[in-house]
Amino acid sequence: MRKDVMTPPIELPPPPPGPDERPWKDRAGLLDERARAMGALARWYLAPHRALLLWLSTFVFALGWSLAVSGFQFLVKGEIIEHVLGVIFLGLALGATVPSSLGVASGIRRDVFVGACLRDWAELERDPQTLPRWRVSGGALLWLGPSIVLTCLGLALGGFAVVADIGTESFGTVAGIGIVFAVAGALGMAKAIDYYRLVSRELRPDAGVPDAYGRDAYGRDAYGRDACAPDAPGPGSPYDDGFCDDGFCSD
Repeated sequence: MRKDVMTPPIELPPPPPGPDERPWKDRAGLLDERARAMGALARWYLAPHRALLLWLSTFVFALGWSLAVSGFQFLVKGEIIEHVLGVIFLGLALGATVPSSLGVASGIRRDVFVGACLRDWAELERDPQTLPRWRVSGGALLWLGPSIVLTCLGLALGGFAVVADIGTESFGTVAGIGIVFAVAGALGMAKAIDYYRLVSRELRPDAGVPDAYGRDAYGRDAYGRDACAPDAPGPGSPYDDGFCDDGFCSD
């Protein structure tokens, strides 16, 4: 990830340093810093107030869409009073849709960056013992449950607009609101699923994927040797100190 593309929010840690810039002298130091960074990032990523802002912006945008459709309908009727009402409705629609869409776009941009930072930190290591330090209990569920409901509601409205025998005017309103709800729900579901994948990766590491010290999920180093095998050479240990993680090698 390019760190000059966007800086994280002030209260959050930056992306992990490159391989040549890492200050950790041992695995314990890396795990401690990783857990601290991922905890701050995950709490921001799944903050309840961010979910409320997304849903509020969704409903405001849907209201603006309804006003816009009504405004266009007034404009095409040809009466002066209806033209005036159409202009008023369109003005209200702009006041609702523009701020809400800009807010959602800004939130998506920051979510993408923070999510990428979170994944970059996660890819440095795997350690289920530090998972409680960065796991956000109930955070992903708060995003996932209502997002599923919102998506289903949007799909139901869209299906109703297509199947039901409604007029052209109502079709635009109902179908537009259905699309808005479905997209907002999909955004929330994607964030929750992304977090669940990180937790699943921590609990069930994949074999053969090296960590930041060149070891795979079963402790083998980059040369295929077991770092804690009795015949493992000292300089080949993960920390170049002649010992394994617990200070001795077990058979």
